[in-house]
Amino acid sequence: MKAGTLTRVRIVLVSDMQTFTETLELVVLGDNVRIELTNGMTYEGPASPIDYAPDERFRLEIEPKHEGIRRCEVSAEYIDGEWSTPEVRHYKFGDDDWIVAGEADDIEITQ
Repeated sequence: MKAGTLTRVRIVLVSDMQTFTETLELVVLGDNVRIELTNGMTYEGPASPIDYAPDERFRLEIEPKHEGIRRCEVSAEYIDGEWSTPEVRHYKFGDDDWIVAGEADDIEITQ
């Protein structure tokens, strides 16, 4: 009998920011991250830099599988006791700066 591989998947809706930010504590470099935006667009790829400071800010960057897009990030700040809505930006080859893609709706992390 062949041994199986256990893959842990966690899906979090952004409407529950406490769970969303707690989930970010679990992300490690190389985890596969799938971010769906409120406009239906999706970015997916391995986690790259991760910056998380509880009750302050978070920034998660991924290397998306989209052709031409070099990097993608989701970030939010903790202001007056609440998290801002996570914003997703991307950077394409040839761009001079980050471009806002929209707001995150949910995130799926596969470890």
